[in-house]
Amino acid sequence: MKIVKFILLFSLSFPTWATDESMVDISVIKSKDGKWTLTYQTQKPVFRLSFVRNPDNSRIERWKPTISDFEIVSIENQEYLIKKDGSSFAQVSLHLTPTYKHLSKDYAPFSPYSDGGVLIYTGRLFACINQCLDKVNSWRLFMQVPEGEHIIVAGNVYKGEASWIDSDDGMNIYVGSQQPIVTQNVIAVIDSGLPEKIKLSLGSDIPNLMNYFEQRLGELEGVKPTLFASYANIGGHSSQGGTLSNQIFMHWNLNNLNEKVTDNKFLNNTIWFFAHEVAHLYQRSSQGETYGERHESWLHEGHADWSAALALLELYPETSEYVANKINRFRTHCSTGLDNFPLVEAADKGRFDLYYTCGLLIHQAIDLILREKGKKDIYSLWVDFRRQAEKSDVKRSEIFLSHAEKWTSKDLVNRIKEVIGTKLSNPDKTLNHLVTDD
Repeated sequence: MKIVKFILLFSLSFPTWATDESMVDISVIKSKDGKWTLTYQTQKPVFRLSFVRNPDNSRIERWKPTISDFEIVSIENQEYLIKKDGSSFAQVSLHLTPTYKHLSKDYAPFSPYSDGGVLIYTGRLFACINQCLDKVNSWRLFMQVPEGEHIIVAGNVYKGEASWIDSDDGMNIYVGSQQPIVTQNVIAVIDSGLPEKIKLSLGSDIPNLMNYFEQRLGELEGVKPTLFASYANIGGHSSQGGTLSNQIFMHWNLNNLNEKVTDNKFLNNTIWFFAHEVAHLYQRSSQGETYGERHESWLHEGHADWSAALALLELYPETSEYVANKINRFRTHCSTGLDNFPLVEAADKGRFDLYYTCGLLIHQAIDLILREKGKKDIYSLWVDFRRQAEKSDVKRSEIFLSHAEKWTSKDLVNRIKEVIGTKLSNPDKTLNHLVTDD
């Protein structure tokens, strides 16, 4: 992504700066006393703004309009920004609450660092005129911070202010005074307040995992990935992380992390998490995402989890018992979850978790057959699938299973399709049948 240097002092009167796609420009300003102000500017007067991401209605509590004429309302799980009298407007500002907030199935808007820095998720800020449509996918953002702080956008460090074009799911932006660590594989902003075991793990495990996946899935293209690891030592019990385009991030909102790092299971869970997220970075094609629709999420989530298992077994052989136990738990979880509906309906049933556990079993079955046949492994199949997915509009899962059938057998793929698309009378027996002919 190209960062455009903002030439003039930002004045909030910039209708010509808006993009044709969204026609909503976004600015975020942090004051010297630590207050955050978000401003939306539109090209023409509008009657309401809607938000792209609405996992809950917490904006009503956490975003406060700077003047009482405006309010945020929630209608059928969609939040809107309006004027109370129903009249139109072209500009509105709000004060943000810059603390961590766990959002179900979404990323936290702010993830604080222990030294006062913070990670901001821009996707939380995306807004549209009236209603957000799929074709609206580009926003101009401007950010300004106090003297002595800088902004890290797409691996670049900017002092004072930065502007850029944002799109898709957004990205994480760091604001603070901590300088990033640049290595051969990754740009890292690791919270200095984290326990030493976590910092040492991040410093060594992430590069090891990136080398592992690069050897099997090819080099990453474009901007060097950024790793963000933040920590708030407060009375909480939440941790959250994930990947965005060329970004891996993790936040711990805990007051007992020093105690937790003495537990090997916690450390293994942490390594597994990062292995899963690093795998996602290398799944993508040169043209962008290889992911399918929500109901096809077993494809990338299952592949990432099976890849995590393989990576741990090779890089950390001492975790073999941990990995075996985890896979057994996945099998039980998947079997129990598929007792009432097929995997294809999991997202609609509020059981997205099944795409991880059942997905791992699907990729495990394919990988075992590939290795038995001497036809490479799940990684070589993924590279071939990724190449074909770039050139086709066919459903991602259909392309993948078509290639899996060529490389393994029609019988195995039929068994996989049974797991994905039918309500199983005996899920445990069907799942066992994935990896055995008995």
